[in-house]
Amino acid sequence: MADDVYYRLRDILDKMPNGYPATEDGLEIKILKKIFTEEEAEVATKMRMKFETAEAMAARTGMDPEYLKTMLPKMANQGQIWGVTIGGAKIYKLAPFVFGIYEWQVYRMDRELVDMLELYSHRDFGNVFYSQSPALLKVVPIEKEIPAESVIEPYESISSLIENAKSWAVGDCVCKKEKSILGERCDKPMEVCMALSPIENMFEGYFWGRPITKEEAYAVLKKAEDSGLVHMTSNTKEGHIYICNCCGCCCGILRGVNELGLDSALARSNYRAVVDADLCTACGACLDRCQVKGVIELGDTAVIGERCIGCGLCVSACPVEAIRMARKDDAHIEYVPIDEKEWNRKRAEFRGRDDYKDLLK
Repeated sequence: MADDVYYRLRDILDKMPNGYPATEDGLEIKILKKIFTEEEAEVATKMRMKFETAEAMAARTGMDPEYLKTMLPKMANQGQIWGVTIGGAKIYKLAPFVFGIYEWQVYRMDRELVDMLELYSHRDFGNVFYSQSPALLKVVPIEKEIPAESVIEPYESISSLIENAKSWAVGDCVCKKEKSILGERCDKPMEVCMALSPIENMFEGYFWGRPITKEEAYAVLKKAEDSGLVHMTSNTKEGHIYICNCCGCCCGILRGVNELGLDSALARSNYRAVVDADLCTACGACLDRCQVKGVIELGDTAVIGERCIGCGLCVSACPVEAIRMARKDDAHIEYVPIDEKEWNRKRAEFRGRDDYKDLLK
């Protein structure tokens, strides 16, 4: 059966901690057929969740190494798998659907794929993915709004994420690209998604985005903050390789909160906004900047509810400085996995998918 390879790939992607659930009408299979040829899907089913060279994969699977040396770079450049070059060695591994295959289709998207992704996200994938723990992304507050006396952990400092990298890149936001194709894009900037790497010159000739300097990376962050976009990165303490800057109307994660009502879709920052009622004039500037529906209510003063994600956008918007960021007490700070390995383990435990370890062998 020709379709068998797509079902096998679906099952492998769903075995991964991130998941890729089946649907009654096979929509997830149609999406895979749009992204992968049968030949590409077959190669992906032979891959593992750990980096290896084409030669190592050939030795493990019995496949022709010359064939893999042709296919793997091609698939990496199409955003179907992970592919990096370290010290001249090209290495590859299986990518999850999110964060991975989906985001890397940003430059290959058309209306047919977008329509399928929108339906899958809101009818099937989103309700499952956003309700599972740990969340994929964590909010990083606007750093200048954090109280000076606070002790900031590196993972909650946007400047630390930039400074700890040795290569930076910026590309189009897949969420805004999707909305643009649907004719529903907001007026916020599109080229604001950032990639980070601890390897120098990582993004020279890379298939996604364009390489930028550290100074340009800071400029992208400022543009995002000025435009009212929320900073988010991987929900880990170490190993950050991207910074998402997005809005409540386009971002898949924030739409999970706003449209599906799943507050667990993202991990909040370790801060929350607090209003000084004596200073607040109830002008509504904070309400206009907030990217989560229903968090701020206006009466005689602004009232910020418990669902605040701690991004700091309302603080920078307030013309009378009536809002400040306050660090949460320890009892209300959410657990953050150490790295991707621990995130995978925790997520797999939550899903009851310990069999993902088969993909690490």
